[in-house]
Amino acid sequence: MFKSLLLHVPVLYERVQAWRDQRWLRQAEATGSYAQHGEDLQMAQLLKEARAHGPYVDVGCNHPFKLSNTFLLYRRGWRGLCVDPLPRFAPLYARWRPQDRFVRMAIGETAGTLPFYEFESDVLSTLDAGLAAQYQKQSYRLRATGSVQVARLDTLLERSDLQAPLSLLSIDIEGHELPALKSIDLARWRPALICLEVATADGRRNEGAIAYLAEQGYQTALDLGLNLVMRRAEGAA
Repeated sequence: MFKSLLLHVPVLYERVQAWRDQRWLRQAEATGSYAQHGEDLQMAQLLKEARAHGPYVDVGCNHPFKLSNTFLLYRRGWRGLCVDPLPRFAPLYARWRPQDRFVRMAIGETAGTLPFYEFESDVLSTLDAGLAAQYQKQSYRLRATGSVQVARLDTLLERSDLQAPLSLLSIDIEGHELPALKSIDLARWRPALICLEVATADGRRNEGAIAYLAEQGYQTALDLGLNLVMRRAEGAA
């Protein structure tokens, strides 16, 4: 309720958020991890073992450091592409991750526009109308409904100055992971690791995306319940 009231006073909302962000950052730095379940520390170790030094791509990146799968890598010298449809994150990336490229966009198999459901808990924002309806039934507050530009990930990568192979592809887009995976030529970009949100807040598990990655030569390296980290098998096409 307090957040709902603050959203009607944007200046005050941003000040409160900035204070909360700073407090959250101090707590995260004390633990050494910025991700939800410490997966950033585990992925950094896997990348070290694989001697992977390429860029990362973070789809549905959300906040630049809160619950981020890639901020630890940024702090350690990696750089990459961060993609999210929410405009409020653009200035935060400019401040906290100025050497990354932030693109305000959604990712899908076909370019165009799609409806976008923005929730007060912005990590739940989604392109999936059915999932948005389920979230509302669970009493999550819908902040706004609009539309968002959608691009294939291949297109954004081709426009960037990133070079294959990628070290990490992280995708967290509330039930829309499979279309995003189908928008990138994995044989060309060859991410060493793919971190995938496989369980949404309504309890669904994205088995289709998991099966697709297995077909593409990826094997489970870490199963963290909400997130699955899959590793490119040696000799994968």
